[in-house]
Amino acid sequence: MQEVEERADLTLPDIAAVHTEPGQAPVILYNPVLCHHAGRTLCEFYRYHEYGHLELRHHKRNDISIQQEEREADRWAATHAPLRVVMAAYRYFSNGGGSSPFHGEGRSRAARLLMSTESVALSSGPAGYRRIREHVARAF
Repeated sequence: MQEVEERADLTLPDIAAVHTEPGQAPVILYNPVLCHHAGRTLCEFYRYHEYGHLELRHHKRNDISIQQEEREADRWAATHAPLRVVMAAYRYFSNGGGSSPFHGEGRSRAARLLMSTESVALSSGPAGYRRIREHVARAF
């Protein structure tokens, strides 16, 4: 991941967001109060999600919808974040959290995470796939 400044912003209405200004490097803003309420592990997923936006260069593109950008950032986070972080987000989304007009329904986001982690696990062989399934089973 590229190095990006992360800055606390108590006025941010979301857990985290990428902030860009012309001629300036992008910054990841986060609301420490909302992160505290969400929990460290779930907040970490949102951090990876924002890094996904940057790695996928969403701030420099205008050829896809915001909804597509959010789906791509979820998938990027699911394949780059530690499994415990992805599973925290999976539980949260499975219970209906994280829904928005741009991100989609929480359960759809949970399915997106599961499909992304399964594809990574399948590419790492049967042991990786078993590890994902065991984590999912323990999550519920």
